Amino acid sequence: MHGDTLLDVVDRLTIEHPYRAVIDGRTRWVRRDPLIRQLREAIASSLTGGNGLASSQSGVPFDTDAMEQYDILERIILDNLLAVAPDRVPALTPEENLRTWYTLFHAASDDEGEKIYRLAFAAWEAKIEAKLTPPVVLELIDMKTRRPFECPECGMGWFEKILNSGPNGRGGRWYDREKRVALTAMYRPDGNGGLERSAVECGCCGWHVTGTDIRGFAWDLEEAAVAS
Repeated sequence: MHGDTLLDVVDRLTIEHPYRAVIDGRTRWVRRDPLIRQLREAIASSLTGGNGLASSQSGVPFDTDAMEQYDILERIILDNLLAVAPDRVPALTPEENLRTWYTLFHAASDDEGEKIYRLAFAAWEAKIEAKLTPPVVLELIDMKTRRPFECPECGMGWFEKILNSGPNGRGGRWYDREKRVALTAMYRPDGNGGLERSAVECGCCGWHVTGTDIRGFAWDLEEAAVAS
């Protein structure tokens, strides 16, 4: 976040901290657990389905990328700690190790060093946030006509998504298709990142627009809705 220090980022990763959330349509400040712990618990839940069963039995998908990212972050934190305190016995969790590293590093660092690590750990914070808060995807439909808006690139309002296929026993193939709205908007419900973390894309041709360019696209949609 703008104006953050390295300690601000470390705090959000390692201890309970204030968080701006949207509850019942209103923005409120709440307290939430450290992000690294949340990621670890989310991985554990995906492994057991939250009920002690293996994910293959529970049907809960296991996010292998989340596990890999957690392992990488844990190793980075441990390496940083051992770089400033080679004889230190690491704690059991990366949260404790990161706070210990910060205390030792901050005592001997300069502004440039703090900036480098602030940016590095802020990037990890963003990765974890993305894992913990998957985006909301909305189909773009003209509420007046109940018809989907057409893609400005390919002109399609609908497209067919092939979900599965296989040989039909007659020399050809069968296809399991699903009709979908072409244009979808993706955003995160808590609003973190604003337009920079939002996107509109076409499932038919792959056209997409992101960031502040969405404003211009939204204006074009409004004009099209008025004219329809």
